[in-house]
Amino acid sequence: MAERWCVIIGDVIGSRSVTDREALRASLNQGVSRATDALADQTVAPFSVLKGVDEVGGVIRNPGHAYRAIREITESIHPTAIRFAVVHGEVDVGMTTSEVSEMDGPAFHKADTLLADITENGRAVALHDPVVKSWLLSLLADQIHLLFAWKQEWTPHQASIVREYRERKSMQALADDRDVSIQAVSQTLSRAKAKMVLSTEANLEAAMTEVWE
Repeated sequence: MAERWCVIIGDVIGSRSVTDREALRASLNQGVSRATDALADQTVAPFSVLKGVDEVGGVIRNPGHAYRAIREITESIHPTAIRFAVVHGEVDVGMTTSEVSEMDGPAFHKADTLLADITENGRAVALHDPVVKSWLLSLLADQIHLLFAWKQEWTPHQASIVREYRERKSMQALADDRDVSIQAVSQTLSRAKAKMVLSTEANLEAAMTEVWE
C-alpha cells in the first residue's frame, strides 16, 4: 500500500565542473547529516548523497518542515549551489527500507520532472502538493528562491558568522569566541543582510507549518 510522504530531491548545480569533488562530497555528507538530525522526528528515509556528488535526497512525513532540511544542505555546501524539488505525494516502492535510494513512486517521478523544469527556467526550488493551491506553492517557492539569491552573495566568512549567530543568538558570545569586537560581528551580519534573511526564514517556516499543519 502506498504512503503519502514528502520527497525532497536536490540536484547540485555544476557538480561535474567542481575540481575538488572529494571536498564537495564531504560537505554534502555534512549537510545531509545535519538535515537528518534536525528533522529526526520527521524522517522516513534519512537524507543521503546520491549519484556520486550529483544529487541528494530524503523523505520526511510533513512538507511543512522541508525548508529546514533544504537550509542545512545548502549552507553546508556554500558557495556551491543546489536546486530542490519538494513533492508531497505517493511512495509505493521500498517503504520499509528506510533508504531513499531504494524508494520509488509517483512522488519521485514528479520530483524528477520538477527538477528538469527548474533547471530550464533557472529557479532554485519547486514545490508540489495536489491538495494545496498552486499560487500558494509558487509564493512559498519564490520566498525560498529569494533566500537562495541572498545567501549566494555571502562570502564564506559571512556564511559562517550568520550560521553561528542563528544558533547562539548573541553577538557578544560570537565575538568572544572569535576574539573579535562586537562591532566587527555586527558589521559582518549587516553586510550579509542577516536580519532580513533570518526574519524571512522565520516567516517562511511559520507559513509552511501553517499550510501543512
